[in-house]
Amino acid sequence: MATSLRRPPTLVVLAATVVLAVVATLATLALLRTRGGDPEPAGLGSRTVKAGAVEVRMTALSLDASGARFRLVLDTHSVDLGLDLASAARLRVNGSLTAAGTWEGTKPGGQHREGTLRFTSAVPAGAAVELRITGLPTDATATWTAP
Repeated sequence: MATSLRRPPTLVVLAATVVLAVVATLATLALLRTRGGDPEPAGLGSRTVKAGAVEVRMTALSLDASGARFRLVLDTHSVDLGLDLASAARLRVNGSLTAAGTWEGTKPGGQHREGTLRFTSAVPAGAAVELRITGLPTDATATWTAP
């Protein structure tokens, strides 16, 4: 007795496709929640550096002709974070120091600081970018390549 293979009905294929799309969307949303929110821009990303007793998370938000923007989060249990982050930040693009940045975020003091550090100097595509935060127990330094 010969067995014939039957093609599944179009409605079954469509339902399976919808279920897979929903599962993929839910998995992506769960991943974003565990990473703390919005996805990072492609190719930029975060760097976490220990500067003595201070953990510094630096996320490059943009590196382009309009300048550079970084999201900073500083956490510690033993050091007062009273430094002026705009003055403490040094940005180098292809080895050259840029103009000073500006800080929009929590005020100096305490053991947790977060906000956005902005620099207006243009960052050309493919440039080597180094952000250094001084004034901590040790300097916090991270690098990126501009997209």
